[in-house]
Amino acid sequence: MDLHNHSHAHHHDHDHDHDADGNCVPRHVHAATSGYGKHGVRFRFPASWAITEQSDEGETTISLQSDGTSFWTLMLLEARPDPDEVLDTVVAAFEQDYDEVDVTSSITSLGGLPALGRELDFVCYDLVNSASVRAVQTSELTAMVLFQGTDHELETTRDQLDSITASLQFDDDDSDSIDEA
Repeated sequence: MDLHNHSHAHHHDHDHDHDADGNCVPRHVHAATSGYGKHGVRFRFPASWAITEQSDEGETTISLQSDGTSFWTLMLLEARPDPDEVLDTVVAAFEQDYDEVDVTSSITSLGGLPALGRELDFVCYDLVNSASVRAVQTSELTAMVLFQGTDHELETTRDQLDSITASLQFDDDDSDSIDEA
């Protein structure tokens, strides 16, 4: 089956930008999304982004890399550490790596659950970068999402990063999970 020929034939799903004159500008990066569903989590991401997964004892990291500097990382911690501590650890790592890091705290959500968040701004190679990190504790694990990119690139990728984050779901309280055992 040839997927390339008729990919745009189906319904017009507003997966493009508009330029200053209101013309449609196709964005291949949005055009197709892939789904991920393992380790009790599910999310959707742009099909053109590279996904890598790494598991150590009690810790799984799933990373998505755009074709630029922007990336999105999900960390699953089976030991269920306190979300506040997870965020503090991330912020401390940034503060160690970069001279000036501006940190703003936020209350947000992740996978439909209330989550703690931190927004970070820092300079790397003379470019202003922004990172957003949030953490939540479920009955099974603590999940942390971190995404970042240069501010210039985020003008394009921020919507995608937010969409990936918004698509995240945890399976642990679904009726189809085997918790009746």
